[in-house]
Amino acid sequence: MQRKLRYYGDPILRQKAKPVTDFNEAYLKQLIAEMDEIMQKNDGMGLAAPQVGDLLRVFIFRPVIEVSPRQWELGPLEIYINPTLSNPSEELWVIEEGCLSIPKLQVPVERPLAITIEAYDLEGKPFQKSADGILARAYMHENDHLNGVLTIDRTTKRARQQIDNALRKIKAKYS
Repeated sequence: MQRKLRYYGDPILRQKAKPVTDFNEAYLKQLIAEMDEIMQKNDGMGLAAPQVGDLLRVFIFRPVIEVSPRQWELGPLEIYINPTLSNPSEELWVIEEGCLSIPKLQVPVERPLAITIEAYDLEGKPFQKSADGILARAYMHENDHLNGVLTIDRTTKRARQQIDNALRKIKAKYS
């Protein structure tokens, strides 16, 4: 594995990713395989390409599936290339979000309850799906990474102030 997880303070996390124009299957498969390995190694369920240092509009996601009462596992890998979000619900909700690039910190983030996502699969075929709840939130979170936006940009000023010291420590540790 050549790529590594990028952390708060890495300038690549603040850059806007570029659309995939060449669906080079070998390159994309390698990128996605490494992203999936990094995501699972760090106990994540979603990861965007900028989080591993690649400025392409790609994110992956593994939905959480309940296999028995109080027992969960990650589901099959979902790949989103050049995603666009539309039709956000008027209904909003706030819950705490964590991020692999900002370890051990969670902040309250307000987002629409539902969203529509359009993207391309690994073969370059377009698809669309509607999502609500945690799934919609995850898509919005990962899509934010493709635009250089972090959860800390979407929280309240007060919540941000409360974690400023922790953010400085993360930046110092991983810079």
